Amino acid sequence: WFVGCLVGWLVGWLVVGWFAGLLVGWFVGWLVCWLVGWLVGWLVGWLVGWLLVGWLIGWLVYWLVGWLVDWLVDWLVGLLVGWFIVDWLIDWLVGLLVGWFIADWLIDWLVGLLVGW
Repeated sequence: WFVGCLVGWLVGWLVVGWFAGLLVGWFVGWLVCWLVGWLVGWLVGWLVGWLLVGWLIGWLVYWLVGWLVDWLVDWLVGLLVGWFIVDWLIDWLVGLLVGWFIADWLIDWLVGLLVGW
């Protein structure tokens, strides 16, 4: 009884309690740490990535790019429309009208009137 109790206690404590407990504790600890680490890391990474990088920085970049594109498009279109198209068209049309209609018609009419009369 005494020897069996000692042997049983030693075997139980040493093999089952300490060794198996260490293995189970290490495995469970590793598993829990891995799961917690993976889950928390994934959640934090997803939250930081989606919220900070995706939303905040994306919004800032979108705002900056939108403002820049808007400004560039406004400036370029304004330059092209205002300077090139409108200026060139008005110059050409007014020049055509003034040069052809007024100058040609007036000079023809006046010269024809003066010469003819």
